[in-house]
Amino acid sequence: MSIPMMLWLAACASNTTNHDVVVDRPTAQGLSQISADNVFDTVDSDGDGSLLPLDVERLGLGGDWHTLDADGNGAISRQEFRDQFASPLIQATLRLPGDAEPMQPLVSSDFLLPPEPPAQRYVPAPIETAPPASMTVPTDAPLVIPVLIDDQEAAAIDHAASEATTSDSEDAAAPVN
Repeated sequence: MSIPMMLWLAACASNTTNHDVVVDRPTAQGLSQISADNVFDTVDSDGDGSLLPLDVERLGLGGDWHTLDADGNGAISRQEFRDQFASPLIQATLRLPGDAEPMQPLVSSDFLLPPEPPAQRYVPAPIETAPPASMTVPTDAPLVIPVLIDDQEAAAIDHAASEATTSDSEDAAAPVN
């Protein structure tokens, strides 16, 4: 193979995606050409040459983050943006100022049920219970006031109760003559 032919093949095989990508997009004024680099520069909030999730969200492309971030480094480079800019997925979800409103929604609303008529809406039943009867306490009833005890007394009561339970179970297990 000759050297000019090899150079020509090498030029054809070289990466030519370093150029701006331009697409035709419907706008309120009609069809216009939109440049990937212009969109990139407009939304690159910090001007560092990469798009962050907040920048991408402003374009309505937040759900396409993994498609755009091809190398998975957490930022979308200008080249990654160019590579995907003309794809139908990106163009379908991309929202720019001045875009024409879509004639048909992206997602059908056929799954929604019609609103319920007022007669079918839930209305809680009115509460129709008798008022509570008053309580009276006999005057000669003993009045019990709980007494607060400290931890040692509570532990002693628990220990006595557990011993009583243990001795009752031992008595039941003993044979009767």
